[in-house]
Amino acid sequence: LTVVDISGIHITAICPCKCPQQSPFRAQLLQIGLYPATQKSPRTAFTFQLLESFRLMNLECKVTAMSFYKYLRRVTDPILPHATP
Repeated sequence: LTVVDISGIHITAICPCKCPQQSPFRAQLLQIGLYPATQKSPRTAFTFQLLESFRLMNLECKVTAMSFYKYLRRVTDPILPHATP
């Protein structure tokens, strides 16, 4: 799972609970504070803190989604930001 946070873009191993009465993986992600990029088979999720940071930067500073993404790539790898997914 690729997790995007204000500290950067991270690839992590997250295993969903497969108990008989468990909620879907997307709901499990929401329960731990991650917003899935897709509803069906999410492979990317964003922290609520990141989403709030982007909302405020977009509202107050007019930062575009692409500029914010480039910023996150640079935070993740300052030397080779283009190597970040």
